[in-house]
Amino acid sequence: MNYREPPENIGFIIGDVSRMLRTVYDRRVEPLGLTRAQWRVLARISRNEGCTQTELAAELEIEKPTLGRLIDRLQANDWVERRADENDARTKRVFLTSRAQPVLKKMYSLADDVLDAAFSGLTRDQADQLLQSLLHVKSNLSEILINGISVAGR
Repeated sequence: MNYREPPENIGFIIGDVSRMLRTVYDRRVEPLGLTRAQWRVLARISRNEGCTQTELAAELEIEKPTLGRLIDRLQANDWVERRADENDARTKRVFLTSRAQPVLKKMYSLADDVLDAAFSGLTRDQADQLLQSLLHVKSNLSEILINGISVAGR
């Protein structure tokens, strides 16, 4: 199979699916008063609570000033709080507040609904195989990024 030929270019399809999932999800979380950028920050903090703003910006691949403004807005809604690092008061760590928990619960429920709709028509085995395949591809790409492995040599 040639992975580069249209219309089955797998890179384009993965990109299209990712974009479409985000768009559908954006529409579902809009009534919660969340933008895409805000829900991404909340979700990432929930997976790495207590991280520094610098770490969070790197994980989200956004600039630190942009993240700072997003956290300001989330803090204004009392969904996150910044705390000084125990060892370095200049470093701020980001934590969820108790007010964020119902929002996260709703976010994750909506995400489940979107994925259920997206996987409609697939058997459980097919969905599991898709997940395992994508995790394998992600692992390969992580190895390339971390170790600088040449893709030309394959």
